[in-house]
Amino acid sequence: MNETNKQSSIFAPIAALGLTCLIVTALLAVTNFFTAPVIAEQSGNKANAARLLVLPEGDDFSLIDLPEGAAESGVTEIARAGNGAGYTVTVVTPGYHGDITAMFGIGPDGKISGVEVLEHTETQGLGERIVTPEFRQQFTGKSGVLNLVKGGANTEQDIEALAGATVSSTAMTNAANAALAAYEQSKEVS
Repeated sequence: MNETNKQSSIFAPIAALGLTCLIVTALLAVTNFFTAPVIAEQSGNKANAARLLVLPEGDDFSLIDLPEGAAESGVTEIARAGNGAGYTVTVVTPGYHGDITAMFGIGPDGKISGVEVLEHTETQGLGERIVTPEFRQQFTGKSGVLNLVKGGANTEQDIEALAGATVSSTAMTNAANAALAAYEQSKEVS
């Protein structure tokens, strides 16, 4: 085999692979260009649907800047209802098996109007009970600093822990406290 044939037998597959990579990259870029706006719209629709679940009286939600220190407590987003019905606060907090993302609606009176767990990876049959209406309803009507208790709530500020899922219960209580604190800071700025 001569030197020219040797070089072409080495470089031909490299050139073909390079061209294939270039074509695939271009196709992915075009796909992303057309699908990114659709994905963003669907994500926005999902967020607005969750906002309406936790703050049913709200409408025309607009995102506001996070108050100082809110991000450190897990707050990722605060939206204000245009009609004055209150705020929604999204919090990401560590649970037992990973992060829990929850949204809290807080009315103009500073009380929680609703809670939705948007994402979680908690233990099936135990920690996943944070999504049940019975657990989430404990937060409704509460304000101030909430306390997690075992064996029954005794005060207005108590949240009863789920048996066998104290870490998940604690995470949700911490998320509620972070949301309430962010609400207080946000309404002072407004």
